[in-house]
Amino acid sequence: MLAEPGTSVFIAEENGQALGYVLCKLIDRSENPFTFAMRYLLVDQISVRSTAQGIGVGKALTKQAEALAKELNLQRIQLDSWGFNTEAHVFFEKMGFEKFNHRFWKSL
Repeated sequence: MLAEPGTSVFIAEENGQALGYVLCKLIDRSENPFTFAMRYLLVDQISVRSTAQGIGVGKALTKQAEALAKELNLQRIQLDSWGFNTEAHVFFEKMGFEKFNHRFWKSL
């Protein structure tokens, strides 16, 4: 995954210990019969150790993703989150993200 073009990883660390990371992917899709052209930065994964939450690590990682998006001249950052992860939803909304999509599944 790390070798894929357009993939970037940033690690927050302190005293040689990883506190969290963010994995970003450049999404550049051409228009086709099913969708419009899209170009944005996907935050594919973001994680902060539970012991490091609430001290600005997630904010710093998100700001790094924003800086990358600006460097790539992108107008949008996008991410997905599980419905049950309400703490993350609160964090993302504080960081300026807006909900725009709902996904559904049905187990058979």
